[in-house]
Amino acid sequence: MRRTLAAAVAASLVALCVTDVADALPAGQPTSARADCDPASTEPELAGAVPTPDDVLGFPLGSREATNQEIGRYWQAADEASDRVVTGVYAHSWEGRPLRYALVSNASTLDELPTIRQDLDRLRDPSTPDEEAAEIIARTPTILWIGANVHGNEPSGGDAVVRLLHELADRTDCVATSILDNAIVGLIPVQNPDGRAHDRRYNSYAFDMNRDGLVGTQPEVSGRLQLLWDNPPQLFVDEHENSGRSYFFPPVADPVYAETPDGLYDEVLDMYGPANSAAFDAHGWRYETWRSGYDFFAQVYGDTVPTTQLGAVGMTFEQGDGSPYPARVRHQFTSALTTLYTGATHRADVLQTWRDTFVEAQAQGERCELEPNRIYNPGHELERTVPDRPVCGYFLRGDSRDTRRVVSRLQAAHVEVDRLVDSTVVDDYRPYGEAPRRTTLPAGTYWVSLAQPQKHWVQAVLNEDTYVPFPYFYDVSGWSLPLLAGIDGGSTGSPVTAQVTPVEPETAPVTPQPSGRVPRIVVVDQFKKTFNDYQYSGWLKWRLGEDWKLPYRVLTPSRITASALRKVDVLVVGNVDSTPVYRRLGEDGRAAVADWVERGGRYVGWQEGALLASALGISRVGMATPTTTSPGALMRIRTPHGPTMIEWDSDYNLVLHPGKARVVGAFPQDMFVSGFAQKSGALAGTAAQTVERHGRGSVTVFGYEPNFRAVADGSAWLLRKAILGTPTGSLRTSSTVSARVSARVVNPEDVLSLGRTRAWRLGHEL
Repeated sequence: MRRTLAAAVAASLVALCVTDVADALPAGQPTSARADCDPASTEPELAGAVPTPDDVLGFPLGSREATNQEIGRYWQAADEASDRVVTGVYAHSWEGRPLRYALVSNASTLDELPTIRQDLDRLRDPSTPDEEAAEIIARTPTILWIGANVHGNEPSGGDAVVRLLHELADRTDCVATSILDNAIVGLIPVQNPDGRAHDRRYNSYAFDMNRDGLVGTQPEVSGRLQLLWDNPPQLFVDEHENSGRSYFFPPVADPVYAETPDGLYDEVLDMYGPANSAAFDAHGWRYETWRSGYDFFAQVYGDTVPTTQLGAVGMTFEQGDGSPYPARVRHQFTSALTTLYTGATHRADVLQTWRDTFVEAQAQGERCELEPNRIYNPGHELERTVPDRPVCGYFLRGDSRDTRRVVSRLQAAHVEVDRLVDSTVVDDYRPYGEAPRRTTLPAGTYWVSLAQPQKHWVQAVLNEDTYVPFPYFYDVSGWSLPLLAGIDGGSTGSPVTAQVTPVEPETAPVTPQPSGRVPRIVVVDQFKKTFNDYQYSGWLKWRLGEDWKLPYRVLTPSRITASALRKVDVLVVGNVDSTPVYRRLGEDGRAAVADWVERGGRYVGWQEGALLASALGISRVGMATPTTTSPGALMRIRTPHGPTMIEWDSDYNLVLHPGKARVVGAFPQDMFVSGFAQKSGALAGTAAQTVERHGRGSVTVFGYEPNFRAVADGSAWLLRKAILGTPTGSLRTSSTVSARVSARVVNPEDVLSLGRTRAWRLGHEL
């Protein structure tokens, strides 16, 4: 995983150091377990009715990484041998591999699964009377999920889940019966089968599956979220690996996102954390908790999204990959079994907390209250609070494709979305990033009230700001869906009494095909196969091929010749490694690109693709590294066709001095930042996107990633326009960029020195 630490708190890194053994917390007592039953020490008693993984696979489980096909073979064998097991496939990867799951419980419980799902729906509904809720809790098992291998090169959890399936299907001892009598266990052995097959972190489009939870653009993630909605979890554990030889389980490091339900986090502090500490202490194994630096902030992960969206206790476990593989599998199995036992034996409390999460969420929404920020770890101070102002809900204006896409994503998360029946005056309408004002909103405007069970998720994804409490980040600090989409909207602090009507379920809107001839597009990449790409190239290829349905070809630098460019209209050059690409082009390739643009070609590049344009002499825009630093905040920019927001990750971004180039994207003087950034004022008035004529052709460069994770739909639309045709219009800027950034031809080596090395990239993309 990638970590970003704000310079202002660099000294705090010492406080978040890795420790061998975490501070012990007082253990919660199980409510329905024998005193002598212990998941760490109870010897398994097997009936022998279910074949072992060793028998089916032909090798000792955990002696090496099992392939996805081998795991599938055992999945089938366990299903056929045991009435405790129901298996299925919830999605297929881009390369066609199945994503498998299993539900494990007593046979009689699995037979009642349709009724259990209905009961859980009633339990989650705040309108269900407390008496009925109590009856449901008394008779209903909790659903506890363990998922593994979301990063393909972190395989040990997958093998541990295979062992879990076998033992839960065949054990007869008190640990297994305590789990099966009180819970349905959901198991996902491999969440990224393409990554596991290729021993790489990402999926085949180079998406990080642990960063796609906000929107689920990838089938591996959207399918998993639908599976969880079909079988609603009270727990979801995501098993990972990291460097080192220790093991991490929560509690986590600050910051914790404000809308994280308190009751769910208390379960981690009071139940799951102490139980795992006791288990690892019993074995004498090294472990760590919050001091390791894993936060719970960005609403994109495999632990935060199930928590805020589904009301589950979401937890990430991290096994150090420096340990021998059999030990890694054993540790993953033990933490998972301990967690399942803890959740099952606290069944009634877990279900009551789950219900309370939704009841309290709706009550908060009815009072127009946001959750306050809290600090959990010793030595930290609350540096920024959630404003003490009412927020009753959000309006989304217009009926554009991007607006409907946001609505469809909300509905996929079971958010209730309405529309205004009539034109309505809102006295304190607060547009994103602006002061409240009296505004008349037209009929048909979308209205998303916080007064609903999904209040926490509504605030998480429609927020104006994330109100960072403590500036340490494992990932992005801003992620609002309307801001990412670049659509108009805002909030109100007053209850809406106007007549509204529910919105029928929206299907994800299809991007319209361009009118006229589609240009012949070539993506310049460093490698022949997608699975060797950096994620930036994968995002681009997914956006072009899957979302926009635009045909494209890929050319590596050595294949770029004058002949190859004769049938090309657009060269798209993203955040490549500019120095090796420049060198691999060679003199002939560099001359071919410059001549191609001169003859009418269109070059579109960003970040290091922009540096390459400068080094090739086809761009005279000055470029420098920014003084503004941010781990992925949202910032507003202006365009000739209206404002939008971009995701600003200062690791690769550039400050542009346009010189004589037309500016078609720029930061306003009055900056609007959602998330955390330092010295953001240094960007005020500067160019973010420029267009230059070079002979009969054009060169468009962005100083930032316009297609960030393929979730920044607003700025991605600017990229689409640049690919389909040279951007039009212009903006005036009042740049305050350092004099080091000039609009003159510079030495290519000087320009390329602003890029990042491959080693730096790989280290920062973990």
